[in-house]
Amino acid sequence: MILVFGVECKGDIGWVIILTILQGLCGMCFGFVISAICELERNAIQLALGSFYPTLLLSGVIWPVEGMPTFLRYISQGLPLTMATTALRSMLTRGWSITEPNVYNGYISTIIWIVVFLTISLLVLKFKRG
Repeated sequence: MILVFGVECKGDIGWVIILTILQGLCGMCFGFVISAICELERNAIQLALGSFYPTLLLSGVIWPVEGMPTFLRYISQGLPLTMATTALRSMLTRGWSITEPNVYNGYISTIIWIVVFLTISLLVLKFKRG
């Protein structure tokens, strides 16, 4: 990202990489939930694609959360990407460290979502098998 797009990283690149890896793991865990819920591959593909774009729009990746109506802001705060996006933006552009609340909340939120997705996957698989 830094070499290709010329984005200057004012913060610690190590923390940026760790949060990016955690977000990738969170996405994989969401994929586990989808695969545990859906019986057919085409249903899983539709569910994954149907949830991906709204999540990007509402989490502040494409459109800033501050520019959304109030009710969408509340929905946005419950999405897995929102706090991590804020944390990444704060580290990259403002040079904030892990000690800032906006930054460490992004890490905490991501780890909580990973645990939630893995728990849901395990519960669904347990009840499906009887």
